[in-house]
Amino acid sequence: MTDQLERMIKKLEGDGPIEKHILLLKLTEALESAPEFGEKAIMDTSSPQRQWLSKVGALLSRLGIDKKVQFKSSFNSLVQYWKHAIVQIQGQVLDAIEEIKLELELEDRCDIGSAYAPGDVYRFFADLKDVINSAETEVMIVDPYFNGEAFDAYLSSANPALDIKILADHYSKDINAYIEKHKKQYGTDIDLKRSKDLHDRIIFIDQDVAWIIGGSIKDAGKKATYLIPLQTPIAVAKKQIYQDIWSKSKEVECSA
Repeated sequence: MTDQLERMIKKLEGDGPIEKHILLLKLTEALESAPEFGEKAIMDTSSPQRQWLSKVGALLSRLGIDKKVQFKSSFNSLVQYWKHAIVQIQGQVLDAIEEIKLELELEDRCDIGSAYAPGDVYRFFADLKDVINSAETEVMIVDPYFNGEAFDAYLSSANPALDIKILADHYSKDINAYIEKHKKQYGTDIDLKRSKDLHDRIIFIDQDVAWIIGGSIKDAGKKATYLIPLQTPIAVAKKQIYQDIWSKSKEVECSA
């Protein structure tokens, strides 16, 4: 079975614990940061109210066709029944949060993020692969001790359409040897830079998702560690910091 087919099957089967954690985090943030809606409809696309509705609609639609239909029905009545429709949508968000919490509890994955004891090698491997495979457009890995073996384990089967950046240090030449072979075979867009200014072990997914790791990816599962999603404002701020470091970092030269 090809990696692309595996990704398609997984999408049809629905979200796993990693995706559910992200949806739970984002729905909770949306509910807590909802703007004041007032008494009259505000449908200007630049308004906080309209942007909030767009964000919530995308999140609810991600949970299935029934949630998408419910939201669409309420959204279509906003102009005529603004206040009532807003209450309906807020209720849909709250219901979705509780449903995801219950699903995670039944799967024994109710805590946001996960802790891994020494020896939990495969559990960490499977969870981190799920994090990376959840990306739709881009992945950025920041880890000073990321190495070629870690690249092979976590990125060799990544979606070739992704824009992948690796910011590492100690094993950069080792990683580069894997990247060169991967590019020749798959034509992937993978960039590698080296920096001494790395303090976190963190993975950025698309625009505003970030997972922080308690130790180097190459040792994860061998030593105690954790994998925790960051709240969106922190993830965005962290990403800006590491984009600035990326722009100042040195590209790793190709091997002869």
